Amino acid sequence: MTITGKRMIFAQLALAAVFALTLTASLQAQVSDLYVSTIATEATGSQTAVAINGLSFDLPAATATQQWALVTLNMPDLYLKGTPSSGALGGEVSLVLSGVTTVATGQISADVVGAGTTGRKPMTIVVKISLLPGIQSVAAYWNGVRGSQIHSDTFASLSAILTQD
Repeated sequence: MTITGKRMIFAQLALAAVFALTLTASLQAQVSDLYVSTIATEATGSQTAVAINGLSFDLPAATATQQWALVTLNMPDLYLKGTPSSGALGGEVSLVLSGVTTVATGQISADVVGAGTTGRKPMTIVVKISLLPGIQSVAAYWNGVRGSQIHSDTFASLSAILTQD
């Protein structure tokens, strides 16, 4: 290989490297993420929705490159206890914006009516949220259903990927 040929290959590699770095910086400007997690033991017997400690964060205001948030709540090991007022044990988990607007809800229940507890039940909620001109909070909430208590004593997380579309 001649010196000119080696220079040509080096120039192509350098150009590819610059392009890759430019593309990476461009993608980083368009997508970012938010994440919180907890391993705390938590439970509630409240029959109305209450915030889950440690599972909340603020979504930023919309920009030209960030207009949406893909929010994921993952609670892989929920379980229920109690004596339900009627029917089976039940629990509800929700994503709430700014403490007011419920954007998604999921429920778990006992497989057998009359059971005093349940096995572990996973809950994952994924929702696309439009970013607003101002900051808005997103938080995980939960409550018991029919007099039940809902529990988590393992890992749980709340995350968001911010994107243009």
